[in-house]
Amino acid sequence: MNESSNNTGYFIFSLDTELGTGYFDYDEIRNRIFSADGSRERENIARILELLEEFQITATWAVVGHIFYEHCEECEICPILEWKGKYQSYEDAYKTRHPLWYGADVVDMLLNQKMKHEIAFHGYSHKTFNTMSREEAEIEIREFIRVASRKGIDAKSVVFPRNKVGHLDLFEKYGFVCYRSEESLPLLTRNKYIVGRMAKNLDHILGISTPPIHDLKDFAGGNMVNLISTQHVFGFSRDTDLLLEKWGFPTLRVRRIVRAVRKAAAQKKVAHIWVHPEEFRSEGAFSKLRYIFESVAEEVAAGRMKTISMVDMAHMVNQTYGR
Repeated sequence: MNESSNNTGYFIFSLDTELGTGYFDYDEIRNRIFSADGSRERENIARILELLEEFQITATWAVVGHIFYEHCEECEICPILEWKGKYQSYEDAYKTRHPLWYGADVVDMLLNQKMKHEIAFHGYSHKTFNTMSREEAEIEIREFIRVASRKGIDAKSVVFPRNKVGHLDLFEKYGFVCYRSEESLPLLTRNKYIVGRMAKNLDHILGISTPPIHDLKDFAGGNMVNLISTQHVFGFSRDTDLLLEKWGFPTLRVRRIVRAVRKAAAQKKVAHIWVHPEEFRSEGAFSKLRYIFESVAEEVAAGRMKTISMVDMAHMVNQTYGR
């Protein structure tokens, strides 16, 4: 394949699927934003799957290895033991079958869809890879591979916990071919202080800029394919989002994402958005996703766009550039 054979735009949708493990070290936040029994999070996943089926969109579900279990198996290698005396997470997860820490049913739900979705690596315990030793990283990778293989899963894509990239050479050693990195933001909105936050909110509400989209060649710089993000759908002030929904404008701020989808289709480029399933805490959140998916479906119907998983996009990049 050569560069000219990329004759449509592409849409990638990746989901960081964690249940409670994503906040193992933030007890107060976890207790505040998650349902006590994991029921809301499972309902969110089911509803997202229904939308994917309705609009015929394939997705990459990046799953934390620990939720592959039905219950604590008191494994020889147990990251939960490190939490003892530090986090409430230890009491919640160790020697229990707590539904925020064990989600074999969630993995089965993902695998049993008519639409075939990719299951990707999102850590084994959700520890960040930029701060762990090489030995720790190798244990995380091996344990994920072990538990995923029990479901017949051979993951090839990586979504790093909290987007903290690290130890790429180890992932390459274990056969992974691609990863997701964060979108590059303008200097002003990248500023996390009040001026930057205000500028970012105004940009999203007014739709001043268009989030970055990418050529296939942008992904091909390293040994592993770097599938750079376009935008985190919920990387926005939660309070402001709820106000917009209350005032009847639930989809106002995602016009930028829709513009990126249209632009990717027109220019034969790639738009890559991502979410956490637990971020869908209002009907307005689902309205946003539907609004985005409607634009994708329109471009697909017109023959200008295809939906694609991370791993299939990586294979396309490698084939295009002879890697």
